[in-house]
Amino acid sequence: MKNWIKIFALTAFSTQMYAQKNLTIDEAVSYALENNVNVKKAKIDQTIAQQKVKETVGIGLPQVNGQVRYLNGENQVQLVDVSNFNNTFPKGTIVPLNFGLPHNFNAGLSVTQLLFNGSYIVGLESAKTYKETASLIKEKTDVSIKEAVMMMYAGILATEENIKTLEENKKVLEKNLNDTKQVYKTGLTELQSVEQLEYSYKNLSTVIDNLKRTKDKLNVGLKYLIGYPLDEKLVLSSSFDEVLDKNKQLIARDSFDFSNHVDLKLKQNQVRINQLLLKLEKSKALPSLAAFFNPSYVSGGYDFKPFSSDWFYSSNFGIQIDIPVFSGLQRHWKTEQAKLNLVKAQLDKEDAEKQLQSEYYQKATDYENALASYNTAEDLVKLSSEIYRKQNVKFKEGLGTSFELSQAENQLYEAQTKYYQAAIELIQAKVQLDKAKGIL
Repeated sequence: MKNWIKIFALTAFSTQMYAQKNLTIDEAVSYALENNVNVKKAKIDQTIAQQKVKETVGIGLPQVNGQVRYLNGENQVQLVDVSNFNNTFPKGTIVPLNFGLPHNFNAGLSVTQLLFNGSYIVGLESAKTYKETASLIKEKTDVSIKEAVMMMYAGILATEENIKTLEENKKVLEKNLNDTKQVYKTGLTELQSVEQLEYSYKNLSTVIDNLKRTKDKLNVGLKYLIGYPLDEKLVLSSSFDEVLDKNKQLIARDSFDFSNHVDLKLKQNQVRINQLLLKLEKSKALPSLAAFFNPSYVSGGYDFKPFSSDWFYSSNFGIQIDIPVFSGLQRHWKTEQAKLNLVKAQLDKEDAEKQLQSEYYQKATDYENALASYNTAEDLVKLSSEIYRKQNVKFKEGLGTSFELSQAENQLYEAQTKYYQAAIELIQAKVQLDKAKGIL
């Protein structure tokens, strides 16, 4: 029985270990780029775009269709003027004649080959551009997912560190509370001192519990974002200091080349699309040329015997040219509209260049402000910690009141909270700056 219990325990432990995954922040990003739903859909769109190119190419390949037909024509009567065949009959002598057979069979092929079509040539170029658009959308999706993962990952780490710090504060506060209770029993302090510390202790405990629930909520959000199973444990193996250190270096405001920025490339691609649409409208005025070949076999008889009857071959071959002559000026006005849409696309591209440059300077300023706020918050934590330490010593020596100690505690807790908030904002500002530069 004990052996079975051991086996069960080992199995449960192994299952638990198997269901747990440790991810650094870079690994979490890589995991998301493989498993996030939006990324998967963007990949599918890429595949669809590749298939769209092949579909368009297929228009220019031979088109072959087969047809098999059976016709039952029991009473195929034709009315003829018999005087056309025998002048002994007066003109206008109409007689019914049966020229058909009761059972008729036909089997044939229809083969067409496009030789020239301006719209088809433009269509090939458009299909390739469509493929490029899908790739750029996939790239933009990747950037957005990476941004969200890095921000949420950092938010969880900051929350964890905040909880650890507050837990340490709680231990100190709990010791002060217990010591004060003992002093109160000796009559050397007032009940108000005990009550003040109890109030602070309960309030701090509630803050810690709320932060733990917030961390759990963020953890579930991160799992969903990266496409990780919600019922499995996820361990964040990057440290808070490690992530923070990567994002708190002062940057120099250089002139950046935005030509490789995905947003600009999308605008450039849209210009290309509108150029092709204009080209398409112009191509509709060109003639189209196609060849066709139609071989067939026919058979018939008085009995339904398709496989024992004689079959007779016939075929035709030809070339067809379609020449647009006049469309009621529709082509003209469609071409003019395409020209205007191209101008709009070019304006959008120029505006995107200015917008990216403006956004970069805004995000650079936001980062500089966030870094300054973080440095100030870090200094305030050190200062408030020293104030609290001194006030705690005074309280234990009977030189300070519980109210003064509570004030120092609240000042310290507020400084610590602002520090972690400033750290999160600093990391987020750096991520957004990298995104604005097109290097995320």
